[in-house]
Amino acid sequence: MSPATADNDPDDTPGPDPVEPLPVRSASIRPPTHGGWAAASLLFFWPLSFAAFTHAFNVQPLWADGDAAGAQHASDRVRRLGQISVVIGCTVIALLAALYVLTTMVLLTNGDSGVGYDDCGFVPGGDGGGFVPGGDGGGFDFDF
Repeated sequence: MSPATADNDPDDTPGPDPVEPLPVRSASIRPPTHGGWAAASLLFFWPLSFAAFTHAFNVQPLWADGDAAGAQHASDRVRRLGQISVVIGCTVIALLAALYVLTTMVLLTNGDSGVGYDDCGFVPGGDGGGFVPGGDGGGFDFDF
């Protein structure tokens, strides 16, 4: 065999292996269960967590039964319920924080309103009598 024919022999030359393209199947990928969103719904607004966990636990059985559309719907539903729970929880936390700040500002602005337990003549830790005879009474007239 001459050197010219040895270079042209297709069996002797190493080359790239032919690669077959993979078929594109978007339905072949199992949708995620979004367990993190289900846990977030439990932390932020627990009533929605029942539905979120139910849908999360349904993703795998639906997928195993061949219901790809149902599994995708359950997965999307878990994510949406988790997002709704986080929004509701953050809104409630923000409203409670605003109410706390508003209450604190009102109490600090108005100061002591003058109404207290000693305005009625009650002396804690006194002689055990409770009301002090002849005390102010805070506008109340007690007959003892």
